[in-house]
Amino acid sequence: MNYRKLGNTGLMVSEVGMGCNRLGEKNYPDDHWVSLVKHAVELGVNIFDTSESYGRGRSEEMLGKALGNQDDVYIATKISGWRKKEDRFSAKRMAKSVEDSLKRLQRDCIDIYQLHSPGREDMEKYNWAEGMEKLKKQGKIRFSAVAVNSSEDGIWLMKQDLVQVLQITYNIFETQAEKLLFGMAEEKGVGLLCRMPLARGVLTGKFKPGEDIPEGYRANLDGERAVNRTKWVEDLRPLADKYEGGLTRMALHFSLTPEAISAIIPGSRTVEQLEENVSASNGTGLPEKVQKEIEAISEKWS
Repeated sequence: MNYRKLGNTGLMVSEVGMGCNRLGEKNYPDDHWVSLVKHAVELGVNIFDTSESYGRGRSEEMLGKALGNQDDVYIATKISGWRKKEDRFSAKRMAKSVEDSLKRLQRDCIDIYQLHSPGREDMEKYNWAEGMEKLKKQGKIRFSAVAVNSSEDGIWLMKQDLVQVLQITYNIFETQAEKLLFGMAEEKGVGLLCRMPLARGVLTGKFKPGEDIPEGYRANLDGERAVNRTKWVEDLRPLADKYEGGLTRMALHFSLTPEAISAIIPGSRTVEQLEENVSASNGTGLPEKVQKEIEAISEKWS
């Protein structure tokens, strides 16, 4: 496993982390999830991304059972707006949410604490930054972060020096961060975590054009956009067929290529998925020639 600096936080994180949005789902027993997390650590993974809303706390609970207060791994969790309360990102609610997350995670401190996909209105409305600073002084969180919906929101946060870490979306289909965000993140020393490097599974090639995406897959959340992307994947197949590791490996390497990105955080439900994801760690990402070929292919996508 290769490791990268997480901005100016002082943390060295595995360039392939583990996204835990499916962790704790009822289709597997608890032992499966606990073993999966422990195996990830054995493979060199040291950063795990979760949220209070994943499985309504079940994801954090599984991490707590597997890792507890282990100090050689880093936990990034989130306060979510899924509870439609008037104070959802207020400092008052944050104080309560952190305590609940710490209990489920069985930890004394959360390494990276994030707002979960807030809108700009929410970021401007609530006193969340004040709440995070207070929690840092109390030793309950280490670094403040936001999982943003757009590069523009990330830039807005960095201009005001409100975050030490950002979680962004960056993959073959979504490349806005290349022009808008990476340069400022490096200048400001803000660490970047990359979610959805496989575009909710579409970039594994497991969904066929013209066929409905089966129930239970998160790609359904993207609606018509996912339908279009299953078609675009076919444009990538000739290139992926020549790439060692195939389409999945090529897509993971794409998201690992920018130096500004510290870690990608693909999700895993099985040992096979986990090991495939981790095996993508190569310290460099894509060769320049392949990058240019992907760019040429993507130019015809609307």
